[in-house]
Amino acid sequence: MIPAWAGPYVGLPYADKGRTRDGADCWGGVRLVLAEVFGLLLPDYGDAYPSAEDRAAVAGAVAAGLAAGWEPVSAPAAGDLLILRIAGRPWHCGILVTADRFLHWPPRATSCIERLDSPQWARRIEGVYRIGRTGE
Repeated sequence: MIPAWAGPYVGLPYADKGRTRDGADCWGGVRLVLAEVFGLLLPDYGDAYPSAEDRAAVAGAVAAGLAAGWEPVSAPAAGDLLILRIAGRPWHCGILVTADRFLHWPPRATSCIERLDSPQWARRIEGVYRIGRTGE
């Protein structure tokens, strides 16, 4: 079952380097949800890449961001950060809404909830992370 907090974030527009409900890229959406729902204020990272389409720059920002206190988790839960590989690089992210579903902002689309085990995403999972604490 999808938690009630996730509903208002479905259908929000994509915007390159966006950080609000009016439009967000994948990190902007994750950052928005973590602030509004979970009370976590996270860095913007918008100046770390010229465009969300620049996969090499985004992959570098992902690596730097994860080094800033994110810990891998073995038992994913709502609010955890999901990192996905696109074209072989850790380039896309989402936020778990349940242990098996995630919310994300696909480029040039609206935000949506998808299954982790879907054929499109299961093979692309780079890792699941939680800020500041290790989860089991």
